[in-house]
Amino acid sequence: MGRSRVGIQLMGEPQAEIDACLAELLSQGFDAHRTVPGARELARAGRQDILVFAGRYRPDDHVPARLADLVGPMRSRTILFLAGMDPRRFIAFEQAGFSFINITTDMSVKSLVGLIAQVDPHAVYLASKTAALRASVSNGIAGAVVDLFDRLRANPVAPALEEAASQRRAMTELIGKSPMSVWIDLIQNYHDGTAQHCALVSGYTLAFARALGVGERQTGRLFDAAFFHDVGKAMTPLEILDKPGALDATEWEIMKRHAAHGYDILSRDAQTGGEIARVARDHHEYLDGSGYPRGIRAGEIDDITRIITICDIFAALTEKRSYKPPKPADEAYSILQSMAGAKLDADLVREFEKVAAECDGGHRPVLSAA
Repeated sequence: MGRSRVGIQLMGEPQAEIDACLAELLSQGFDAHRTVPGARELARAGRQDILVFAGRYRPDDHVPARLADLVGPMRSRTILFLAGMDPRRFIAFEQAGFSFINITTDMSVKSLVGLIAQVDPHAVYLASKTAALRASVSNGIAGAVVDLFDRLRANPVAPALEEAASQRRAMTELIGKSPMSVWIDLIQNYHDGTAQHCALVSGYTLAFARALGVGERQTGRLFDAAFFHDVGKAMTPLEILDKPGALDATEWEIMKRHAAHGYDILSRDAQTGGEIARVARDHHEYLDGSGYPRGIRAGEIDDITRIITICDIFAALTEKRSYKPPKPADEAYSILQSMAGAKLDADLVREFEKVAAECDGGHRPVLSAA
């Protein structure tokens, strides 16, 4: 029977460094987890797992005999990847049965992966296979969304709802197996800004639906609305969408028309002509009436639109654009908090913190349109 899983159990302090290492391993396709270095926790590790003691070397905690007793027969699958270790301790660890020790000052994840390859080359093979599959699926998502916008520009008829269903299955597969930071990492190479933005908002919406604990049917409704929310931008001139800088007043008025254009396009088909079209029209409306295109207020904005608006704003803040750098997830969430109550639903913003926390994984910038 073939081998199928090699988990990487990551332990250590400081937490920020371990979390960054974990995020990088996940982005490379490893089945990595952070765990507590306790006997009960390590007893649950799989026989094929690899244990990694990482972070800073602490003489009082990293005692060779104590660690040897803790990991037991897993010594042959244990890596010591500790910064600042006294070289004189290497021999003591080797005598305690540890064979895989980082004896260099290179604490990069690349160096750690090299040690993982020494312990079990199959683990690196599986990670490479997973990363390739993710890239293939994300490229398929990118191509499908870009194709949707190309067809809308050429012939602005209502798209088939089935397009959203196929995209949701693909995104659910990816996001269900990875934290949001990996999802952001995967779509950084999208070559159409508006399509990339719609995919990112759709991904955030799936994660938000999971955080809210809604059922399959409600998740589908949310995703469909998110996936089509910006189709009106297919009718916005590309020189405005792709402008390498802030829009002037006239250009901004043209840009704002995308909400009405989206409603018009989606209303041409009965499947998308109700709730989905309304979200496309209203996703820039605010509770205090300061949004567009209609300036409606709290009681006129339904829950599904309130959810998509939060995801849309968060995506816009965390994307890299030609005229601004991306904001970190925690800073973007702080901006959402500053808008809660007056412009955004405060209860939903509070719940969205779970999604923002998932995104805070040291991801690389995402390029998107205005």
